This record gives sequence, structure tokens and C-alpha cells, in this order.
Amino acid sequence: MSNIEKKLEVTIKVNELEAKFSGSVDEVISGFLNFLTKIYPNYNLISKLTLTVNFEDLLKELEKVLLITPEGLVITVPREQTGERENILLHLLKAKVGFRLGRLSKDSLSIAEIITTTGGKPSSVAARLSEMVDIGWVERVGRGEYKITTYGIEGFRKKDLPHIKAIAEEV
Repeated sequence: MSNIEKKLEVTIKVNELEAKFSGSVDEVISGFLNFLTKIYPNYNLISKLTLTVNFEDLLKELEKVLLITPEGLVITVPREQTGERENILLHLLKAKVGFRLGRLSKDSLSIAEIITTTGGKPSSVAARLSEMVDIGWVERVGRGEYKITTYGIEGFRKKDLPHIKAIAEEV
């Protein structure tokens, strides 16, 4: 990376009220959220109910679990050492990360891709996907296409990632 820090500039107009924010991404977001809190008092309550994923933090948490190579993204944890649900979520997360980094053309995987990458049996993979769709961790985005949701990423981070990171440390 260069020594030049990226600067973001945003202008917001609400009726006659206008606000301009400039600085780092975090500074602009913070200023924007403070602005909204003053304009829309209920926004503070809504923001506490809103789930978002900090992509930079997620990448840090995936250190040693996911590698970015010239050939593509690589999961370092052997699939035989994780459960089927963990494997599916890990590959769906890999697709999301690859897409966000511009390395993949889509953030979803077909059921055939999931079966191939996880080594699972078709009926078992379909059952796990159905369960995860039911709880909101995975979304069906097309005929036989699935992607991990924001809620799924957060659940994966809390429930599965500690176990997967421990395996990655041993490998």
C-alpha cells in the first residue's frame, strides 16, 4: 500500500439541510451516523437493532483459515476435520469474501459446487442448506444457488470460527 491515505468525501441533503463529510471511511461513517442521529432520533434505536459485518475485521479473523493466492482463495483447514455445516458455511463465506475482493464473479455457490468443495453427499448437503435457510444463515438466491447472509456470517464467527481457527493453528 502507498503512504497516501484514501480520503472519502460525502455530501448529504435532507430537504434544505446539507452536511458534508470528508476523511477516512471510518471518519465519514461516524460523522454520517451522528448526523442521522440528530436528524432522526429513532435512528439511534434502529442502529442498535441493525446487524452489519465489518469486512476488515472479518478478514483479520479469517487469518490462517483463508489464504489469498494468485490462483484464488484457499481454505487451509482440511474438510475432514470440520463438520459438514461448518464446511458449507466456510465455503459460502469464501465465496462472499472472494466476491468482495473482486476475485470471484458472484458471492453465491451452486449446490453442485457446494457438494464438490465440501465432499458431502447430495442429500446431506441439501438437508444442511435447508436447515441454514430456515434459521436465516443462508439465503437461496436462485435455482440451486445459495449465499451466506449477514446473520449467517455473524453466527459463523461466534459459533464455528473459534473451532476452525483452532484446527488451522494445528495444521
